[in-house]
Amino acid sequence: MGLPGLYYSVDGGKVTQPGIWIGTVEISWSDEKTPTVFRPAFTVVTTWAASQEEFREKCVRMLEGYGWKLLDVERANPVPENGEFSEEVEDMLERTRDNPNAIIYGTFYSYPVM
Repeated sequence: MGLPGLYYSVDGGKVTQPGIWIGTVEISWSDEKTPTVFRPAFTVVTTWAASQEEFREKCVRMLEGYGWKLLDVERANPVPENGEFSEEVEDMLERTRDNPNAIIYGTFYSYPVM
């Protein structure tokens, strides 16, 4: 039996159970002060997923809710059991564990466009 609100991925006839995934994503975002000025940034995202495709889809859905765009998924993998993370990421993971519908993002690290 799966977790509420989660779907199982079928990959070549094989059913994959969702787990907590973590990834680094590149996004284009704007803030309330300058809503028409989009800036690139990187952030970490945690969510429940059964595949890299599902992780990406959830990131797109979350970002579109803010009017932002996903530029790229740099890394996305199931969270390793023995992984060591920063305090911020540990907090994100804890919040994700408690909510099967969670899509949590961390600090934005902006960079200038050349």
